[in-house]
Amino acid sequence: MSQITAVNVPAKKEIEASNSIISQLKDYQSKNWAIGLNGDNLAPDGFLAFFTERRLPFAYYVRSQGVSVGEPSAYQINIDTLNHYVALIRSSEGLAVHGVITQLNHYKSQNWAIGLNGSTLQPDDFLPFFDTRGVPFAYYVRSGGVELGTPAAYENNIKALQQYLSSL
Repeated sequence: MSQITAVNVPAKKEIEASNSIISQLKDYQSKNWAIGLNGDNLAPDGFLAFFTERRLPFAYYVRSQGVSVGEPSAYQINIDTLNHYVALIRSSEGLAVHGVITQLNHYKSQNWAIGLNGSTLQPDDFLPFFDTRGVPFAYYVRSGGVELGTPAAYENNIKALQQYLSSL
């Protein structure tokens, strides 16, 4: 999966964090407070840190202690940047999830094991994909004396991924 985010967190959490920053930016805008630099001491603030950690462009707006940086449009510019960032995350995650759904359908057509490799009984790539997204996973293994789950696991996993995607 190509990672759109510069920070290593699940897409859902990154979208939630971005939406929280958008809400904070709107609050600061309503109060005409500085963004990028703290209005009291001109120290870099949490907004700047959030954008910098994600390598996103940031527009400053400060009117304090004789310092005048940026324009009031900076609030909306930063909100637009985050909305675009969230859209990229959703798009990237959608591509990744649809790729795994395609893979699950292929495994289903071959009646292959999912969750554990059918030959080695070692965990397969489905497990970390589901786990990092907090999506429940259903096993289906019939190999080496191991019997886990039922053939319904393919469809259950596909439905779980579709629900996850709709929750983004």
